[in-house]
Amino acid sequence: MEAQPPDPTRRWSLGRIGWLLFPLFAPWVALAYFLPSPVGVYLPAVPVLLLLLLIALFLFGFGLLRAPVRWSPTFRRTAAIGLAIGLLLPAALAGGGLANHCPILTPFTTAEPGGWERVSAPAWVWGSMPVLYFYGSVACPYCSASSWAVLSALEALGNVSSVSYDHSSATDAFPNTPSVVLPSLAVASRFVALDARESLSDSQISAPSLGSCTEQAYVSAYNPLGGVPFVVVGGIFWHAGTLVDPGALAGLNANELAQQAHAQNGSAWAALGPATYGLLAFLVYENHGAPAGVASNPNVARLLSEIH
Repeated sequence: MEAQPPDPTRRWSLGRIGWLLFPLFAPWVALAYFLPSPVGVYLPAVPVLLLLLLIALFLFGFGLLRAPVRWSPTFRRTAAIGLAIGLLLPAALAGGGLANHCPILTPFTTAEPGGWERVSAPAWVWGSMPVLYFYGSVACPYCSASSWAVLSALEALGNVSSVSYDHSSATDAFPNTPSVVLPSLAVASRFVALDARESLSDSQISAPSLGSCTEQAYVSAYNPLGGVPFVVVGGIFWHAGTLVDPGALAGLNANELAQQAHAQNGSAWAALGPATYGLLAFLVYENHGAPAGVASNPNVARLLSEIH
C-alpha cells in the first residue's frame, strides 16, 4: 500500500501561526475594547492588544499567500485552539480584575460641560466621599497649571494643609510653570477625597505609578496612551488634558498665584476660576447638592444646571 505524503500544513509555518494568533487576538481585542475594565485593565485594547492583533493579521495574510494549502483540518484545529485561548485568557483576566475590585467600565461616554465626559459606572468613593483622582506629572506644565484649580476646589470643600509648591520643567513648553504638589496635600473634608498620583520629578515628564486596580482601570479605559493630566471625579466624570492654560499663569510665582486664588481675583484667577467651578460643580453633583453654600454660587449653579 502506497504511503500518503505528509500533510505540509502540519509544520509551524507562517500560515499556521497566523491561524493560531489571529483567532486568539481578535476576540480578545473586542472584549478588551467593550469592557476596558475588568478585561482590558492589565492589557488594554489600545494600543497593546491592537498592535498584537495587527502583527497577527500580517502573519495570517502573509502566511496564507505562501501556504500550499489555505484551508485544511490542521488549520481548522489550530484556529479552534487560538479561538479557545482568545476567549479563556480575557475571561481569566476579567476574573482577576473583579477579584481585585476593578470597576466594570465601558468605552461609551457622553459629553459634559467644559470638555468633560460622563460614563455609566459605579461611584468611586472613599467612605461616603467622591474621589477626586488626579493623574499627572509635576514636570508637565499643563499638570502644573491644572493643579491650582484642584487646590482651589479642595479648599472650597474643606481644610487643606501641607501645601507645597514646585514648578514644571525648565526645558519644556511654558517653562517653570508654578505647581501645587498635589500628593503632599492633607485634605479634611466631608465632601471629597483626594487621590493624587503624580511623578514628582520637575525635570522630566513621566507617567506616575498606579496603586489600586480602580486607578489602573480608569487610565486604561479612558486614557490608554497615558496622557497627563487626567482627572476623574467620583468615578462618573473624567477629563483628559489640561484644565487650565499654563500660558495664563506666565510671569507669576507660586505665592502670587496663591494670593490671586484666595482672593478670586486677577489675571490668573480668570484662567483658574472656570476650571475650579467645573470641578466644584461635578463634586457637588456627586454629593447630591451639598454643600449648599458652594452649590448656590452662581458660577457653580450654572454648570450644575448643564450637567446631563
